[in-house]
Formats: sequence, structure tokens, C-alpha cells
Amino acid sequence: MLRPSGFGFVFLLPLFTCVLIVALFADFLPPLLGNYSGQRFFLVVQLVVVGGAALIFSCFAPNASGFFKNWPLFVLSFSFFVLSLSVSAGPYRWVEPGLYVFFFLVVALLGWAIWLRRYFVHASLLWVIVSSIACFLYGAMSLTVYAFAITGDFSNLIDVIPWGFVNMRYWSHLATWLLPLLPLSLLCGPLRFNRLWRLSVFAAGGLWWWILFLTTSRGSMVSLAVAFVAVLIIFGRLALPWFLISMRFLLLGVAIWCVLSWGVPGLIFDEVLVRGLHAGSSGRVPLWLEAFAMSLENFPFGMGAQSWLTHTILSDEYRVAARLGHPHNMYLMWAAEYGWLLIAVLLVFIAVTLRRLVVLTERWRCCRPDDLVLLAGFVGAAVAGFAHAGVSAVFMVPATMCVGFAVLAILWAFVLDAPHKNRTFGLVGRQLILQKWGMATAAFVLVLVGALWFRQVFHYHEAMEQDLVEYGQSNSALILPRFWLHGNYPRPE
Repeated sequence: MLRPSGFGFVFLLPLFTCVLIVALFADFLPPLLGNYSGQRFFLVVQLVVVGGAALIFSCFAPNASGFFKNWPLFVLSFSFFVLSLSVSAGPYRWVEPGLYVFFFLVVALLGWAIWLRRYFVHASLLWVIVSSIACFLYGAMSLTVYAFAITGDFSNLIDVIPWGFVNMRYWSHLATWLLPLLPLSLLCGPLRFNRLWRLSVFAAGGLWWWILFLTTSRGSMVSLAVAFVAVLIIFGRLALPWFLISMRFLLLGVAIWCVLSWGVPGLIFDEVLVRGLHAGSSGRVPLWLEAFAMSLENFPFGMGAQSWLTHTILSDEYRVAARLGHPHNMYLMWAAEYGWLLIAVLLVFIAVTLRRLVVLTERWRCCRPDDLVLLAGFVGAAVAGFAHAGVSAVFMVPATMCVGFAVLAILWAFVLDAPHKNRTFGLVGRQLILQKWGMATAAFVLVLVGALWFRQVFHYHEAMEQDLVEYGQSNSALILPRFWLHGNYPRPE
């Protein structure tokens, strides 16, 4: 059962609800939040506010212990800042590095705040329930869109489904984060024995897999396959119920795809338009080669934030390739712009996290098997997200980062519960007061720095709007998805 908590129901529940509304249902929001730029502003505000709030909530914990167990994420976060110092850049040099600094820093802070209250199981159940409802609503509305398309003699379904996204690949990012979590709705939580709830979750899982097949999202499919294998290796037989339900969702998705994408259109239209799977790289290889060449130019520090947009072309393959705002590989992009040192730090973070997960799994295997099932689902979502980032801009698209932020923060709260070899001593009296003042001061500093960062983000957006007017109307190739969806800032003077 969910434990009543002001932290959970006053802070986490509204946060999770807002994240999913902005990410999935932007079409129903005012223009300020109903587009790519609005989602980016929401993400920026979310990171600053949640970071400050997590520190304030920590002030009221009986003892804010375990703070330095966050060190892997702290090191990863500040690596983006430190490595940005090595290369001079334009007037907006801190906008994108600031995004990654705040993202990984606040993941650690929110995960720590959840862990301090031993609320990680309840937080995970809250997220699973809210995200399952959101997935069901999105799937049901997709059926409505499908009905209008079919009755309106509109056979090319991928032009209208998925809806609410400027690019169908941005929807597939969310499928990568959310599909591993849907089975948890049927295995854990207060609603798992409710028949209507179970039918709704199965409908959501089947419909989301149908859309995944409809859009032939190979990145999501491969990433989810990697996640399934990783979870089975880490958790063994305990993960079998989660895996089997995932497979039932997949098979249901195949059945829905056969009916809605082949059967019904075949009865109505002379020609059925279905996207086919192919084994090619979709033009990614020249981009990857260019990013790798960039990473060697200023080895191991990289060429600077957003240098992908402004650097002098290095490889002949990229010279004739389609230009995109990123190389469709977050790790090669980070290596090119922030250097291989950052990738080394990222590998250390992954190794430490994996070690803690293995220790935690062995500790809980006999006494807390139900909680291990929850952990397995979130590990699956994280593995899928990080795997998908190897072929797409998972850690760049604002809606994707909003959802990934919540998933990773909850997972990190679990990770922090792994036994640590260093003893943690409780604080009393004056020490406890000083600790609380320290947390409050840190919250003030974080919000202040965040406000300065938001100000630069706002001015950066204004510059992008001017850039779009000056360059975008004459050359659509300059409308690139990067920090903003449009424009070509920063560019050489």
C-alpha cells in the first residue's frame, strides 16, 4: 500500500503528474508549454525548482545522512562544467552545459531526498500508477485519432499517430522509458488485483507496442531488448514475472498491429501504407565518423559545447551527408564536445551504480522480493534509456529528459539504499542545526545559480527567434533540433 506522506502526495505526485502532462499531452496545453520551446522552459524550471525543493525537504529529515553516497552523479554533473572551461565559446556557452549539470545534479538530490525518507518504494509506485494512467489515456486517444483517420480516408497513419510530437522519434524515446514500467502496474501496488485496472494496463501496453511497430522505432525495440536481457542477468528468476508480462504486452501489440495497421485498412483502402523495417543506419554512420573525428581534435577535452553546429567539417563523408543538430549518438556527441574524459567519468558512474545494484539485489533477494520486482522494472527503463541514447538524442529532447529525470531519480533512491562500507554517524544538537542551515544555504545557492542560468536560457531563446527569422526562412536546413528546435546558434562570428 502507498504510505500517506506530505512529501509524496504534496510534492512528488504533482511533480509526476505535471511531467507526464507536459511530455505526453502538450497539444492540450497553452502555447507557452504546448511546443518544443515551452517544454524546454518547463524542463529548465523543473530542474531548478525540484533541486531547491529537494534540499529544503532534506532539512526536515531527522538526519540528512548519506549525502556523499551521491558522489558518482556529483562528479558526472560537474564534469560537464569543468570540461566546458577548456574551450572558449560564444555568449551562450553555459546554456547547454548547464542543462547537463543541473540534470544529473538534481537527479542525485531528488533521489537522495526520496531515500532519506525511505520513500523510494512508495515513490516508485506513485510514478508507476500515474504513468500507467497517462499511457492508457494516450493510447485511448490514439484510437480516436485512428478512427478519424480511417473514416476520413486517411491511410498513411504515421502522419497522425503518434500525435502531440514534432517528430515521431521523440515519442519513441518516451516509449523506451515507460514500456518497461507498465508491467509493474500488474505486479505491485494497491490496484494490481482490480480487474478494470488490469484490463486498462493491458490495453495501454498493447496500444503502445502497436504505435512502436507502426513507427518502426528500431532504436526503442533494440534498446528494450537490451534492457530485457540486462534485467534477466541481474535479477534472474525474480524478474521472470516482469519479463513474461512484458512479452504479453508485446504479443498484444503485434495482434493490434495486424488488425489496425493491416486488417482494417486492407478492407477500406486499395493500398495499405505500412512502414517497413530495414537494417540500414538511416544515414547515421557519416555523422558518427564526424563526431569521432571531432573527439580526437582536442583529445581528451573535446571541441567545446555545441561545437557540432559550428566546427569546420573534418570528414568527406559528412561533407555530403544530411546535416542534423546532433550526430544521433549522445556518447559520441559528448566525446566530440566535452571529450573522452567525460565518457570515462560516465563509465565510472555506470560501474559504481551496477556494483551497488548487485549488492542491493543480494541483500533483498530473500527478505524483499516484491521490492526487487519494482527495482527490476526501473533498472530496465534506465538500461533501455541509456542504450537508446547510443543511436538517438535521448538526453537532449526536453519531453524525454523530463520523463527520464523522474525515472532516474527514483532508481537512484533505490541505489542509495545499497550498503556502504563507511559508517554514517547521526548528528545531534548544534551539529544538526548547522547541517540544516547548510542544506538551506545550498538550496538558496542552487536556486540563485538556476535563476541566472534561466536568464541566459531566455536570452538564448530570443537570439534563436531572431536567427530563425534571418536564416530559417531562406534555408530550411538551418532549422535543426538541438537545445531549441530551430535556428543555428551558436555560430562563429
